[in-house]
Amino acid sequence: MSAWERTDYDEMARVYDAGRAMPEEWVGEWRSALGDYLADIRGPVVDVGSGTGIWAKFMADWLELHVVGVEPSEGMRSHAIENRRHPRVDYVGGEAGHLPLRDGICGAIWMSTVVDHFPDLHAAAREARRVLHDGGPVLVRQAFSGRHEDILWTRAFPSALRLAEERHPTIEAVVKTFAAAGFRHEEVRRVTETAATDLHEYVAKIETRADSTLA
Repeated sequence: MSAWERTDYDEMARVYDAGRAMPEEWVGEWRSALGDYLADIRGPVVDVGSGTGIWAKFMADWLELHVVGVEPSEGMRSHAIENRRHPRVDYVGGEAGHLPLRDGICGAIWMSTVVDHFPDLHAAAREARRVLHDGGPVLVRQAFSGRHEDILWTRAFPSALRLAEERHPTIEAVVKTFAAAGFRHEEVRRVTETAATDLHEYVAKIETRADSTLA
């Protein structure tokens, strides 16, 4: 059984926002970055592994898009519906390898810190290609193996860093998998965001263990 299979996401939903949510001003650079890809899309954005709806609501607010949040955890979905209800966001149950959507109806796919959780990344890539219309982008926000140097907690928990290096995919592996499903790689962009206002707040967020590697 993998570390991810031992994680109870229904239970984690109770503390997820305390450890992972952030004010809009902390992620303002993402608004510009997402706008570059999503401003002119046709059809909804699919937020795969939408969790408690943090990014689904941001995208709906920022770009006035229809977003479909697909999340397997009932606890995460319930929290999203209760706390991030939005007229342009629908939260539905489902998994990356079996998206509950018709062929070719979506404008874009958003995957935020979830590709390392997929049991079968190849199946997820094929499903993304199935539900997207031609030219629709897949946007992946992710910590990648070999690129953890800017994540502060990895300096304090070397065993968790070793696990992250083992479990997180490399950029090359993700690119190769999606290329096999018919996608073309465009770019890797580093986007800066704020994790906390000071170290005391950062420690309090880390103590929630709202990160499956730490959990």
